Amino acid sequence: MSAKEDVHTENKIYSRVQKILSQQYGYLSICATCLLIIVLYVSIAYLRFAPKILSRLEESVGENLMKFAMSLEKAKNPVDAKRIYEIATKSKFSGEFNRTYVLYRLGYLYWEDKEYEKSAEYLLQSVQSTFPQISAYPLLIDSMLKLNRTEECLPLIEKWLKEVRDREMYAEAHFYLGSVYKRLGQENKAEETWVKGHKILPGSKSTYELAIHYKSLNNCEKAVYYAESVLKNQLLPTREEYMNKIISQCKSSS
Repeated sequence: MSAKEDVHTENKIYSRVQKILSQQYGYLSICATCLLIIVLYVSIAYLRFAPKILSRLEESVGENLMKFAMSLEKAKNPVDAKRIYEIATKSKFSGEFNRTYVLYRLGYLYWEDKEYEKSAEYLLQSVQSTFPQISAYPLLIDSMLKLNRTEECLPLIEKWLKEVRDREMYAEAHFYLGSVYKRLGQENKAEETWVKGHKILPGSKSTYELAIHYKSLNNCEKAVYYAESVLKNQLLPTREEYMNKIISQCKSSS
């Protein structure tokens, strides 16, 4: 092959390489342009929608922490559950009802640990909320009685009686109201209140207290009547042994 033909061949190869490179650069240019367009659209979308999305996420932090703490409770880890619930109380919630529930669970866990000061603090907040947690009242009153804050219980029980909706809780409120009256030395009011609680739900805690109350007054007829009501209705299985003891003592003394 002559030198002239070699040059011609090289020129053809060079031309083809340039053409291929030109095509590749063209593809790269198109890809770069597309990528730039995508980035621009994503940026615009982010600027438009990100604040709303972030705001919603921020507003539901409390709910997410609440769910996490609930899972810790189910896993029998109350120490960490309390810690997460406490963080949740300082976070934003999308619904006030959920905040109230967190306060209730936190108060319950402290009540379980017999930390009645903290229990009363959180439970009180839960019943004073826009959406009061009715289930918190028994634990709240119990905590306050253990702290000897007896007189503070009366307005709370009055509020409880206005908000309660079911029969069992209504009877429970009368039991605690009678207990408060007894602590305040108002025996007659305590007795009247427990009688109302018994009528609402025979065999309840009010019935139990009446059996003890009448036994202390040596009124065995009424003591046996209420003790037998506790046994008959089987609402307080852990207290049946003591009711049997009262019945036995009364019958042996007659």
